[in-house]
Amino acid sequence: MTDSWFEQAFAAHYPLLYQHRDEREAARCLELLPKLAPLGEGHILDLGCGEGRHLQRMRDHGRAVTGLDLSAALLGRARERANAGDRFPLVRGDMRQLPFTEGSFNSVLSLFTAFGYFGPLQQNRPVVAEVARVLAPGGHWFLDYLDADRVRRELEDEPPAPRVRQIGPLDIRETKRLSVAGDRVLKSVSVLPVAGHEGEAAQWQVEPAGLHYEEQVALFTVDELDVLAADEGLDRVAQAGSYEGQDLGTGDRWILVYRRRIT
Repeated sequence: MTDSWFEQAFAAHYPLLYQHRDEREAARCLELLPKLAPLGEGHILDLGCGEGRHLQRMRDHGRAVTGLDLSAALLGRARERANAGDRFPLVRGDMRQLPFTEGSFNSVLSLFTAFGYFGPLQQNRPVVAEVARVLAPGGHWFLDYLDADRVRRELEDEPPAPRVRQIGPLDIRETKRLSVAGDRVLKSVSVLPVAGHEGEAAQWQVEPAGLHYEEQVALFTVDELDVLAADEGLDRVAQAGSYEGQDLGTGDRWILVYRRRIT
C-alpha cells in the first residue's frame, strides 16, 4: 500500500467533509438498486465501504454483507456503527487485490464514486478484473459513478472558484477543476483547525499544520466503462441517471449495473 492521495483523503476527517452524504441518501440508493437488477440471496460485498452507511442498512434488512476499505479510520467508524452482537465482516484491503476467493459474492457494490482513483482507464482495470473474479456467475456489479459528461460541462463552463466552509472544529477550503487533458476531476483540499479548537480537530486527526491534498477521480465515458467491463466478462444490463431512477444522462449520476457472464 503506497502513500497516495486517497490514503490522505479517506482518513478520520472524511466523514465531516461529506456529512451531507447521509442516511437518507444511503436509503435512496439502496431502494433503487434492486429495481435495476437482483442483489441475489447470497453474500454482498460493499467495495470501498467507508464508514458503513450502506452496510448497516443492508444488514438491518437481513442481508449477508461484507465491507472492504483501505482506510483503517473509516473501518473503525463502520465497526462503531454495527449493532452490538449483530456485526458484519469488515476487511482492510486494496480493491485491486481482493482477499476473497473466486465467486464469493452474488453482488458487488461500488457506491458513491468508489471507482476511478488510479489514473487512466487501464490502471483501473485491476479493480474491474477483481470484481469479476469474486462475483458468482450471473452476479451483478453495481457501479455508482459520477456523471462524467455533466462534470466536464460544468467545469468547462465555470472557472475554478474556492469553496470555503467551517464544519465543527475544521476550516475547509476546496477548489475543483479539470485536469489539463480533461480526463480527471481534481479537487484541491486544505483542512485546518479552527482557531481555539485545536484539541477538537485533533480528535479528527487534523493537527495544527493541517491536511493538504488533491483528490483525483478519472472521467470515463459510458462506452469506455462498458468495454472495460466486457473485457473482464461483465455486460451492462441496467442503468439509471440518479437515485430516483431517472434515465441515464438526465440526472446527476451514472448508476451502471453489470452482470457476470455464465460460461
